[in-house]
Amino acid sequence: QLGQLKPFLQTTFLVMFYSAALFLAIGTFMISANGTTTYGVILSGFLFALLLECYWCCQLVDRLNEVNTQIGILLYSLDWPVELQYTKATASRYRQARSSLLIM
Repeated sequence: QLGQLKPFLQTTFLVMFYSAALFLAIGTFMISANGTTTYGVILSGFLFALLLECYWCCQLVDRLNEVNTQIGILLYSLDWPVELQYTKATASRYRQARSSLLIM
């Protein structure tokens, strides 16, 4: 499912990154052209918040990609044929594992 989201996320974060860079450039120009005013201070606060939001979103995507890789490595290193043999004794464990995997 992450593979289906990747093109959307790449486009979204590309637009977000370049729009943040554009807003930062325009805001910096406006502050330098107008000097120090109340409007400039408010604009500086907005630009700082925009910069933090862009940073946090990029960090979130990086962490999501790392966790996705770690989950894949962990799942593929398990001994599935031995662990998930169907018997009456292990039927409830099998159903629990199946429902957990379906949730993910």
